[in-house]
Amino acid sequence: RNRQGVSLLHGPLADKNMEDTVAAASVAPDGSFAPLLGASLCEFSPSGEVVAVASATAGVVLHSSVAATDVEPQPPVVLEGCGRVQKLAFSPQGTYVVTWQKYEAEAEVQNLRVFEAATGSLVTSFPMKKLSSMLWPALQWTSDEALCMRMVSNEVHVFHGRELSRGVVDKIRSPNVAAFSVSPAATLPIKVCLFTPETKGKPANVRICQFPNSERAIASKTFFNAQEITFNWAPNGSAVLVKTHTDVDRTGASYYGSTGLHILHSDGSYDSSVSTQKEGPISDAKFSPTGRHFVVVAGSMPAVATLFDMRANAVFSFGTAHRNTICFSPHGRFLCLAGFGNLAGDMDFWDVNKQKKMGSNTAHCAVGFGWSPDSRFFMTATLAPRMNVDNGVKIFRYNGAGPIFELPQTQLFDAKWRPALPGVYPDRPQSPTRRNENQGKGSQAAAAAAKPQAYRPPRSSGALAAMMRAERAGETGGSGAAKLSAAAASRPKHLPVGMAPPAPAKISKSKAKKDKQKKKKEAEEAAALMQKLDLLNGDGGHDAAGDEPSAAAGANATKGGGSGAAAADAVEQPPDKEKRLKKLRKALKAIDAIKEKVAAGQDVNTDQKAKLDTEDTVKAEIAELEQELAAAGA
Repeated sequence: RNRQGVSLLHGPLADKNMEDTVAAASVAPDGSFAPLLGASLCEFSPSGEVVAVASATAGVVLHSSVAATDVEPQPPVVLEGCGRVQKLAFSPQGTYVVTWQKYEAEAEVQNLRVFEAATGSLVTSFPMKKLSSMLWPALQWTSDEALCMRMVSNEVHVFHGRELSRGVVDKIRSPNVAAFSVSPAATLPIKVCLFTPETKGKPANVRICQFPNSERAIASKTFFNAQEITFNWAPNGSAVLVKTHTDVDRTGASYYGSTGLHILHSDGSYDSSVSTQKEGPISDAKFSPTGRHFVVVAGSMPAVATLFDMRANAVFSFGTAHRNTICFSPHGRFLCLAGFGNLAGDMDFWDVNKQKKMGSNTAHCAVGFGWSPDSRFFMTATLAPRMNVDNGVKIFRYNGAGPIFELPQTQLFDAKWRPALPGVYPDRPQSPTRRNENQGKGSQAAAAAAKPQAYRPPRSSGALAAMMRAERAGETGGSGAAKLSAAAASRPKHLPVGMAPPAPAKISKSKAKKDKQKKKKEAEEAAALMQKLDLLNGDGGHDAAGDEPSAAAGANATKGGGSGAAAADAVEQPPDKEKRLKKLRKALKAIDAIKEKVAAGQDVNTDQKAKLDTEDTVKAEIAELEQELAAAGA
C-alpha cells in the first residue's frame, strides 16, 4: 500500500524441483487487480482469498485477491454506510468483517460495526468510545465461529457466533475487567482469559474461566506492576502467555517501565512466572505454531533469546545479541530473531528442530516483516511515516540469504504476505546446501579472506579487546548459543547449594485416565448447557475435539441416567446461581444498612458510597436470577 493505492504482486515461487532458486522476474504485479487509489487501510481474510480495502471516499470494499488465472474472481463487495474506518478485522473463518471508526453520539448507527462479508450488509453495531491495542479486536469469535464475545463494564457478553442479531444470550461476570482473550481451541468448554489491573493497592489478576459455568476460575494468578497486558495463546489452546507492562518502573531501573511474563495452562494444571536468564525488560515472547514450546527475548541490550518448554523450563539459549523481535515461520520449523525498530536491523535465522543457526543478514530501518505462507521466504519493509526515506520491500530466503528481490518505493505505508490456510503448503526442511552458495551475511563473512590482525601493544593482556569483540559479536551475529542441560532447566532458581533438584513429577496411568474422564464429563455438561442456551450450530453439539457435531447433546436429552442426567440436573437447578443469588441478597442487606446510616446522619467512607451506587444493578441481577431459577423449577 503506497501513495498510488493498493497493488497486488505475485511471487516469488519455487520451481518444479522444489528448489528455492528465485529470479527477480518471478515477482510481478497482478494485472487483474487494478490499484485502488486513496486507500488508508487493508487487511486480508484468514484464507487470503479476500482483501478488505478502506478509504475515506469509497468506504470499505472487499476485493478478491485470487489471481484471475486460478479461478473466476468475485465482484467487489461494498460494506454499507462505512465512513472513515480506523480499524478493520475479519472473523476466524472470514464470515464477518468488524470495523471501528470515531465515536459520534448523534450517529444513527454505532461506531463498532459488524458486516456480513458475502453481501456487505450490516448485521449489528455497538458503541465503543475508546480504542487501544489491548482492546482490539473488540469482538472475538471462537475458531469455529460458534460463539462471539464482547467486553463491557464488569462483564463479557456472549453472543451466538452466527446470529449476532439475537442479542446477548449469556454473560461472564468479572468486576473491573480490562481485557479478555478467547482460546483458539474450539473444544468444549470454551476457555476465556480475563485480566483485572491493579487498583487501590490490590494486585492485578489474570484468570482463566470456562464457558459455560464461568463462575469458577480454572486457573488464576495475581501479581503487581501490571497496567497493560498482552495475551499469546498456544495454537492448540493448551496454555497462554501473559506479558504485563507498566509505564513507570517503581524501582527506577528502567526509563521505559517494567515488564513481566507468566504462563498459565488452560486446564489449571500449571501456572508460573517465567524466569529469564538476564535481568531487564522482556522485549518479546511468542509461542511456536507447533504449540510445543515458546521463545522469550529478555534482558538489557544485548538481550538473551531462550527457548522454553511448556512448563517454563529453559531448554536452549540462542545466545546474546541486539534483538527485540521473534518471528516463527507458519509451520514452526524456522525462526527469525531480529533487532527491528530502534535497533540496527540485524537478523538471525534458526532451524528450531535442529537448534542450529542457518544464517544472518541485515535489513536496515525495517518496520514491517513476515514469513511467506509456505515458510520459504522472509520479507522486510521500510515504511512511512516511521521512516520517510529509503522506503521499500526486501525478500530473503528462509536461511537469510539475499535479498533475492528488492522493490524501492517513494513512500510505502504497508506491505504483507497474502495468508493461506494450514495444510495448503507442505512443511519442508532445509534444502541441501550447494557449493559456494550464499547463505547470508554470516557465511559471506566466513568465506571472506582473513583480515590482517590488529596491532597489540607489548605486555597487553588483550582483556579490553576481548570485551569489545564479545560486544561486537552480540551486535552482529549473537554469541553464547548453547543447549541447556535437563538439570539446569529443571533446577529451581533459589535451590540450596549441594541440594539435588527434585525429580520431575510423573503422571500415573490411573490419574491420566481420571483426567481424561473428567474432561469428557465437562465437555458433555458444557454441550448440555450450550444446547439449553441454543448456542450450538445445527441439531448437534461439539465433540471433545470440537471438530464435528456429536451426539453428546442429544444423548444428554434422551438418556435417563448417567452423565447425561447429571448434566440435565445441573441445567435444571444450577447451584452456582443459587450461591450467586444468596450472595447478592447479602450485599443488598448491607446496602440497606448503609442507607440507614446515611439517613441517621452518620458518615460513610468511599467504599460504602460505592456500594450505594450499585444498588440498582444488584436489584436487577437478583430479579433476573429469581426469574431464571423459577423457570428452571417449573
